[in-house]
Amino acid sequence: MAGSEFIFQTAATNVGGPEGVSYLGDGSFSTKVTHPPELGGSGEGLNPGNFLALGYSTSFNFTLARIMKAEGLDGEPMTTTTVELQPDSSDNGFKLAVRLEVAIKGMERGKVQALADRTHAACPYSKAMKNNVDVTIAAVVYESLA
Repeated sequence: MAGSEFIFQTAATNVGGPEGVSYLGDGSFSTKVTHPPELGGSGEGLNPGNFLALGYSTSFNFTLARIMKAEGLDGEPMTTTTVELQPDSSDNGFKLAVRLEVAIKGMERGKVQALADRTHAACPYSKAMKNNVDVTIAAVVYESLA
């Protein structure tokens, strides 16, 4: 992998492809995976879009909480990530689009948007998506996500 220094490392494995099982190497998580019904699958398991949405919302919210703590800000942050699989006319395949809805309990939307924009610049998932995936970020009222 690029660079030999790291803070954290994890590994995941998929066996059986789109009708198989995915699991973490440490044994802490395992799940059935399937294509979503829109792609002809049963939808009875998770799919890569589900994993991306879970990972991105968690990473973004962890980063937002870290920034809030560093600035002495109070409030409960919440991030909802919507992942879309879209047709990609450049290669007749697929591409991703992501929408992050960010709220902080008790904080006005303008301040939330400013924090969300700064979080986007610092979040590891956002850095990985930069120049590759269309990502939009919107501050919303906390109660609309709860």
